[in-house]
Amino acid sequence: MNLKTLVAVTDINNLSDARYCAGMGVDILGFCLNEESAAYMQPTAVKEIAGWVSGVKIAGEFAKEPIELINELIESCGLHLVILAGTYLLDDISRITVPVIQKITVNKDTDESELISFFQLYQNQVRYFLITSNDFTAIDDTNTPFLADLALQFPLLLSFGVDKSNILAVLESINLAGIALKGGQEIKPGLKSFDELEEILEMLED
Repeated sequence: MNLKTLVAVTDINNLSDARYCAGMGVDILGFCLNEESAAYMQPTAVKEIAGWVSGVKIAGEFAKEPIELINELIESCGLHLVILAGTYLLDDISRITVPVIQKITVNKDTDESELISFFQLYQNQVRYFLITSNDFTAIDDTNTPFLADLALQFPLLLSFGVDKSNILAVLESINLAGIALKGGQEIKPGLKSFDELEEILEMLED
């Protein structure tokens, strides 16, 4: 199945999500390998789930882990991409053996010029910038011009403010590289509601 834009689904923690997303044409499945996060997955579990899906890229999310450990987990878990939730030195990023997605949080007081300077500094070492927010819950007139300006200059994956009612309009108004959605908890092992993911992915069917 082809989707209208690149889609990553992060914080996957169960096989139900992984298989559903792979079947729906999602491009990237993200697993949290940051031990300090509530979403942390054991590397053995990531490897096991990744072995049950095909046709998708597997990403591991890290925050403060040393590069040596990241590269070890890339090898042992079969990761195709790394998501960095923390800021690493450029020299450190250059040592990571797979392409990098840099997660960035934007808020109402974010200085656009400072953010652009950061993007310019890191763009040659980063495949995508994944944009999150603690303040914004919607895509509207307060942030669309800001995001549209960034997206013209850098490859952005947007991870907030999209739902079935606005996803097509957002893609029309902002030149995104793609979007990032979140997986969720199973109701019980093997039983999962996909309502929210399904609504957005169905809107993206090409």
